[in-house]
Amino acid sequence: MKPAFRPALLLALLLAGCAAEPPIDPTKTSYFVDVEYTIGTDGKSSNAKVIKTDAPKQLQEEAIHEVNRYRAEPGVQPAKARRTIEFAVEPGSSPQ
Repeated sequence: MKPAFRPALLLALLLAGCAAEPPIDPTKTSYFVDVEYTIGTDGKSSNAKVIKTDAPKQLQEEAIHEVNRYRAEPGVQPAKARRTIEFAVEPGSSPQ
């Protein structure tokens, strides 16, 4: 899967900040979020949770949101799935 580059989202996350979470590291060029979730019989995703990550909380939340928007083919029974979402960061894009 190609990393998602969303400069407007990244800038908004950088400007928002969160005291309890570390800021986005301006020297990093990418982050990843491994998400586990359930695909229901209707094809909708649910019960998404972060399994492993090096991303700040804001990007983790964006990954969960991305997984919750995902729709698969309907099935006979629910199935577990796992997806790695990568965020590409343009070097030097953080405000000083």
